[in-house]
Formats: sequence, structure tokens, C-alpha cells
Amino acid sequence: MKKNVLTAFVIVSLPALVVSAFVLLSPPRTWDSPPTYIVDDGGISTINDGDNGVTAVVNALNSNDAWNGAGVGVVVNAVAGPVNAGNFVLGDGIPMLTFTDPLNVCTGNCLAATFTGFFSDRGDGTTRIDDADVVTNADGFAWTSEGEDPGGAGCSSEIYVEGVQVHEVGHGLGLGHTNVSGATMLPTVAFCDNGPATIEQDDADGINALYGECLPKGASCSRDSDCCGMKCRGGRNPVCR
Repeated sequence: MKKNVLTAFVIVSLPALVVSAFVLLSPPRTWDSPPTYIVDDGGISTINDGDNGVTAVVNALNSNDAWNGAGVGVVVNAVAGPVNAGNFVLGDGIPMLTFTDPLNVCTGNCLAATFTGFFSDRGDGTTRIDDADVVTNADGFAWTSEGEDPGGAGCSSEIYVEGVQVHEVGHGLGLGHTNVSGATMLPTVAFCDNGPATIEQDDADGINALYGECLPKGASCSRDSDCCGMKCRGGRNPVCR
């Protein structure tokens, strides 16, 4: 089992313009069943929407506008619950999203980060995700939510918590950073932009590559994403490896 690998989301003022395609974490990996993220019920104190952004994040993660709307059914669940230094344990198999940074790993321009290094070999050529916890740089930025500033109204130099956490849970599901402009898994976001809360086609394609129907070893294939092990090899007559 690997550990302590981080994938972070940062703030910029301008969107990227390069267009490529979704990226999967290496090695490609999936959960055995849809994980249930425990979302820190303490919230972020500066978000003025009734419960400090907790419900906003839970609803965003469960929404069909995000990963559950990619076309392969429910791939993630989220519920509010207590998350503190005592029960935030890396690698324990309980995915948690904390609005703090107890390990002090997300500083500077980092908005939030996901520990993507907990995975293991299933023994059939595929890799399972064992845990993927999220930390947040709540003190480094001014945060908001759709409940506080709907559609950007009233937002000023603030970060929407929903979009950031949908992005982070994308890492938790097995996606890396894309460079497709406008995609949720783009590694940068502008102030007052909650676009990442709604996935784009590039994001959906990545989830489908991971959690959609796939071919077993030995089956004829045309690209890596056809195969459960994400390896299509063999020259003119490639097969899944």
C-alpha cells in the first residue's frame, strides 16, 4: 500500500486555454463500491449560509450535476459528520473531507488537497482505492457558497466551496488533473467561479473510463480505456493486458 501522495487544487486569476483530455491517476484505480465521504460538520466559519457550507458541499457531492451524473450511476455518496484531529486518520478506509488542514500540507496557493496514495492490488491486474481523504486551506482564503452568494451575486475575491470539493472528490475517485478549459478537474480556478461544481464532458469521460463497462484481460481492444486494467497492447491486434 502506498501513502501520503497529495493532489492539490490552486487559485489563479485566468483560466487555462490548452485542450487535451482527461487524466487518470497512475496506476488507474477505482473503489470496490461507491465510497461515502464524511463531510466535516464544523464547516467553514466565514461561509454565511446557515451551516457554514456543510449542506452546500454534501448536496454538491451527491448531485447529478457532479460525479453521479457522469452516466454510470452513483459513484460517490456524502453525509455530514464529525471530522476532527482524533478521527481523521489517513489510510483507515473511511474517506473524510475536513475543512481544516490538520497535517499542514495545503499552504500558499493551495485551496484543498486529496491524499491519493492509499491503494492496493486486487490480484487481477486492477487496483482498488482503499482511502482518499481531503484537507482544506480554510484559513488561507475567503470562502463562500451558493447559499451565501447565489450565482456569483455578492461574491468578491472569494472561493466557492462546492466547486473545490467536487474537484477534490474527483481525485478521490481516481481522476488526475486535466488541461481541458472549463473542466472540473482543471487544477486551477478563479475567484467567484463555481463552475467546477458542475462536471463537463471531459470529466464524465474520465469517470466512464474508470467506472463504466470495461473489457477483461485478453479481450480485443482499441484503446487503454476499453480495458479494466487500462492497458491495451499488441500492435495491429491489441488485447487487454
